[in-house]
Amino acid sequence: MSATLTFPVPMTSTSRFVVAGRTIPKNLPALAITHATDAYRSHITGRLGTPQLALAREPAGLRWDPRRLKAVHPRHRAAEATLHRACEFAVVTAFGPITDQPRGVQVARAAAYSLARAIDGVAADLVTGHIFYTADTEGLSTERARFVLADQWLADALPPVRSNGRCTAADPDQDPEGVNGCSCVRLLTSGLRRFGLPELAISDVACPHDVAALNVLRTTARRLLSDHWSWLATGPATRTRAMDANLTLSATDFDGFWGSTRRDHSPAPSSFQVRLTSITPASSRSPHRTTSTARSTTGSGPAPSPQACTTSSAPPPTKTYTPSPTNQPQPRNPAPASLTPTQLQPSPPPQQPPLAQSQVSTAAPAFSRSRRHR
Repeated sequence: MSATLTFPVPMTSTSRFVVAGRTIPKNLPALAITHATDAYRSHITGRLGTPQLALAREPAGLRWDPRRLKAVHPRHRAAEATLHRACEFAVVTAFGPITDQPRGVQVARAAAYSLARAIDGVAADLVTGHIFYTADTEGLSTERARFVLADQWLADALPPVRSNGRCTAADPDQDPEGVNGCSCVRLLTSGLRRFGLPELAISDVACPHDVAALNVLRTTARRLLSDHWSWLATGPATRTRAMDANLTLSATDFDGFWGSTRRDHSPAPSSFQVRLTSITPASSRSPHRTTSTARSTTGSGPAPSPQACTTSSAPPPTKTYTPSPTNQPQPRNPAPASLTPTQLQPSPPPQQPPLAQSQVSTAAPAFSRSRRHR
């Protein structure tokens, strides 16, 4: 019998986005509608005034700490400082059934984009803890009509190069045989819970394989999300979902993360498997605090349970639970799933051994060709 992973699925989800600027006008609904794109204007108009879309002015520090909002890209450091200094924000809240996703959060983020453009401000996601719009944003500056997971929904990014200089393993350029001499890389998602899924983590990866590990994490997230929406579409009577802990991923899943299709004519790489397991918490820690084995990249501290709502503050730390057989009581909240790649067939150069600790090859099939991060 194959291993299974069981987790509760919340009935509702709450997401919040914040906008900061020189001043926050009082007529937020009118601004959101006026500056909305054609794809979302009618959606914003129809949802305003309902729990599905609420706009409000809110002073800093009452329910969340703006200092926990971070800029992923160096070019957004000035925007990060603007958020940290702001005394008042426009807060966009989307509350609705989990089956309303992803359309519900897309409409809410589209409203946040509209407000940020209207006041020449900065917009951030309180679930991921990341800035997603500034006045000088390059690339995506509006919400796409179709959902693409790569559009800053996961808060996934590469860690500092060689663990900010703390990695003591030999440089792979100097010592190819020591390419797997460390296990510095640990990556976490922050954002899947708003869709009713546990967050993902992959750890104990050597520094030279950080890009491959990141792309394995992204590919797994996209596959889980597709399967999850298919499961929700069946109208399940139970709010607990059991799924196979062993997943077979392919280049199609990776392309799905980016919302693209393969444009070259090179042969598609072989599929590979990953195994999902629950992360065990430290028994002495509160279930609402991060543990030493799964530390959030966007801050730590008490946070409301995602079972009732996704978040009402800056991104909460990843929750962890002790793995338990399916015949034992399951935790109330979705446990983060630890990702263990079990088979990668990239046909690496003969002189490079496979990565022993995480079993991630030097270059994952089709995945090492991707962008590092946005």
